[in-house]
Amino acid sequence: MKITDIIYPTKCVFCGKLLKSSEYGYCEKCRDSIPYVTEPVCFRCGKPLADYEKEYCLNCEGLQHSMLDGGRAVWVYDDMTRPAMVDFKYGGNSEDASVFADEVVSICYDYLQKCSPNVIVPVPVHRKRFRYRGYNQAERLSLEIGARIGVQTRNLIKRTYYTPPMKSLSAEERKKNLLKAFEADEEKCAGFTADTALLVDDIYTTGSTVEICAGVLKSIGIKKVYAVYMCIGKDY
Repeated sequence: MKITDIIYPTKCVFCGKLLKSSEYGYCEKCRDSIPYVTEPVCFRCGKPLADYEKEYCLNCEGLQHSMLDGGRAVWVYDDMTRPAMVDFKYGGNSEDASVFADEVVSICYDYLQKCSPNVIVPVPVHRKRFRYRGYNQAERLSLEIGARIGVQTRNLIKRTYYTPPMKSLSAEERKKNLLKAFEADEEKCAGFTADTALLVDDIYTTGSTVEICAGVLKSIGIKKVYAVYMCIGKDY
């Protein structure tokens, strides 16, 4: 055991239980209960579907044209995964990004190989939220994923408009709120070119944020935009 493990004991990211030396990231009980995303999933965003007869989730079915070329998630967003995402996002547990990135690369390995991104782009947070949290959880996750697959992370998008929490809003209401919230960071984009980008976020709900960010990336010349997220809701 390392001295750092004694001073800063490693805890399960889900239940907070101290981990045994043979455990990493999760205790055995939580690992057996984690709701991983399984097929069938939406062809576009990766949301779990009720049956194999469907190709798209309800949100994606309503899109006449999508800026997103594909998406995948690791876990279903439910009562078990929600506390871990809240702690990662608001609780200062930014170090959990390492555990989460290991899961992304392991579970989504074939997808990442198929996408073959030239750059990883985190979904940005507004500076007001950044000051409050001290970090952008999507950026921390992006850097960890990038380190594992050998792809650079660049903050090509900035959030220029502060939007209040939108949990209670419909997909259309969210989209209206977000349309003016994101734009390309001209300084970071200057002289930069890439064919394929991988957007990274912690949670996918209606898809409005990812859709708009994908549009921003395509507006600066990126041809293909894929996405990966830790959690996603079901379509049923």
